[in-house]
Amino acid sequence: MWLDSIDDIDSWEIWAQASETKEEQKEKKDRYTKSLAWIQRTQKDEKKAKKDNDNLINIIIEILKDPKYDILIPFVVDLLKIEAPSNFILWGLSLVYDDAAIVIRRNYSKNDSLILKESEILIPVNYKKKDEIIEFNEESLDPLLRKRINEWIEDIYSVISFDPSSIISKKFLTIIWKKEKEVFINMLCSVLTFFFYELNIAIPKDIAFKYSDFILWEIKKKVESLKLEEI
Repeated sequence: MWLDSIDDIDSWEIWAQASETKEEQKEKKDRYTKSLAWIQRTQKDEKKAKKDNDNLINIIIEILKDPKYDILIPFVVDLLKIEAPSNFILWGLSLVYDDAAIVIRRNYSKNDSLILKESEILIPVNYKKKDEIIEFNEESLDPLLRKRINEWIEDIYSVISFDPSSIISKKFLTIIWKKEKEVFINMLCSVLTFFFYELNIAIPKDIAFKYSDFILWEIKKKVESLKLEEI
């Protein structure tokens, strides 16, 4: 019978060889305790990862039905190839796909005030886009759009902080320290460009990259600040 809890280890110790010293028994118990804790943490992380994967798959299936999102698919695929965390990809898409934003707000927030009605989550419906394409200007950016971008960034903070996974967090940091960092930035850049273009605003490529690099840097700092359980 497998050990189902740390308490079972105490019962197992009664059966341990009498020839062992107390120090040896304690060392063995500590080793089994750590092993069991690692298994429990891994199972929890795997369960969380499966939920993230399921949410992302459902959103991707829906996005594939609308040709206007085709331009974003290669960037999503590139992230999937390097096994980027599903919740990061889902969050990225949430800026331009309302259903993804709803999933993020309803599943990755500890703050009950963020469990909002769909109409309160979507891209600002009161924003009046221009008839012709205008160039992006940060200083004159409509407050509604500025608010939406800020909410989007706050959402990733909620995703990171909500029941953080040690395995997923460390994997994310490992990936962005390598050359794959560019894959994350490309995804963010494409999403920002798409978001503004849909509103008839053309954001220069260099500015989109600058913002994307800054956002990824802030995300990295947030992940590094987590007090993750060490196993």
